[in-house]
Amino acid sequence: MHSKSSEFSVVPQGPRSCQEKAFTDHYQVLKDIDHGAYGQVILARHLRTGAKVAVKVLPRSMWENLVHSEILAMKTLNHPNVIQLFQVIETHKQIYIVMEYMVGGSLFDLVPPGGMQEKEARRLFKQITSAVCYCHKMHILHGDLKPENIVLGARGNIRIIDFGFSVMFKPGKKLTQFGGALDYLAPECVRKEVLEGPPVDSWSLGIILYFMLTGQRPFKAASKELRRKILDPKLKFPWQVSAKAKRLIKKILTVDPRARLSAEEILVDPWLNQGEEKLPFHDVPLPNLSDPTVLTMLFDMGYDPYSTWVSLSQRKFDEVMASYLIIQQQISQGAGCMKPLGRRVAPRPCPRDPSIFPALPQRRASEPAIHTFPLPCEHHWPQEAKESGQKSFRRASVPAIRLRFLHEKPPTPRVASQHHSVSEAPQPCPSIAASHVSQDATAVHPRGHRKGWKWVRQRIAACLHRLCCCTPSCDGENEAPTPGEQKPARFTNRVVPT
Repeated sequence: MHSKSSEFSVVPQGPRSCQEKAFTDHYQVLKDIDHGAYGQVILARHLRTGAKVAVKVLPRSMWENLVHSEILAMKTLNHPNVIQLFQVIETHKQIYIVMEYMVGGSLFDLVPPGGMQEKEARRLFKQITSAVCYCHKMHILHGDLKPENIVLGARGNIRIIDFGFSVMFKPGKKLTQFGGALDYLAPECVRKEVLEGPPVDSWSLGIILYFMLTGQRPFKAASKELRRKILDPKLKFPWQVSAKAKRLIKKILTVDPRARLSAEEILVDPWLNQGEEKLPFHDVPLPNLSDPTVLTMLFDMGYDPYSTWVSLSQRKFDEVMASYLIIQQQISQGAGCMKPLGRRVAPRPCPRDPSIFPALPQRRASEPAIHTFPLPCEHHWPQEAKESGQKSFRRASVPAIRLRFLHEKPPTPRVASQHHSVSEAPQPCPSIAASHVSQDATAVHPRGHRKGWKWVRQRIAACLHRLCCCTPSCDGENEAPTPGEQKPARFTNRVVPT
């Protein structure tokens, strides 16, 4: 069994500790906020969203075990009165814990010398107790509750910060280690006894409430004398503290941890609930990570949809999830709190996007976007036309007219395949059909260019006669054409309906 105290010598890290590329690629350092034995707290700006964040920089080698317990606790918790974790960046030298930035200062600076008004103290203490009760329901012991670790936001609500001495506990199992400032340690911690987790935080809540109402701590003395006063507490209250508040503090600051009020019992105390409703913050679900509005903004910033889905579903607390949580928080605070985007990344162009590729028609900014992907109701071109490589097609509203040609002599396989494709392709009218035949015949006729056109003209005339009138069949069906001469095609005495 051993103890850990938060009263260590200060080890400032200096500005160079925040110049690693893994951090500066996403954040801009603005100024230092605080230095301590644990490391350094700085104010930074998120480059993608422009939001200000607080970053806790810890040396990896010295505090690796403590940092991992702190990160685990912050990843588990989601409560309106617990600091919001955005991102965790780990390098070989440093660990960066990126959190929301609270502009109101700490509770220690907020309490005046004579104490706060009971109404305001009751409002803030209810939020503190609600957050501690939630932590205990999630089996997390904060371990270092004090006014310096309670900060105030812009809207007057508090956040509990600094989970560096937090411990994951199991109900009914005793703890063998503890930490925190001596002024706020429970008697069982001073005696270095095997202890349970939640009563330790409850004792700290009693000290905090006394400080809020009086402006001073209940036990003040040197280290040895202070331990004696904690083990045998004799509380003295100023005249302005009400009787109900005194009774609540005495029930909390009980030496026996089994008789001490828990955080859940404190929340139902009459003094804490007079004239106000209870806060329904006991069971808070995890944040919604599938908000379509936030996802749309992420995709517009250039984030890959699949990588975004993996990051949010696995709760990686990386750059993607940090951007999501920051945007979600800005939206919840109102449109006036939205910051201009920083380093904007243009999305990758799509081959079907008419606004990027000049081969497609451009649209004006005032015109609505045109869908370039095929819709189910759209007509598709015939497969034969696609395979033949023709550039002009018939409209879907024009009926197809089939043209049949009777050849005097069986053509070669190449010519036959081409004639078949021409005869099978749907044609809109004789003129279009003739143009298609001319294109096809010119490409496949074995004769020269001049003789090929003569053959084309004869075919066009034959097609027109075939469609428009009845022509008796001619003699000489078995005669073969002489070289360089093309005989007209033979027709039957049948009328083809148009």
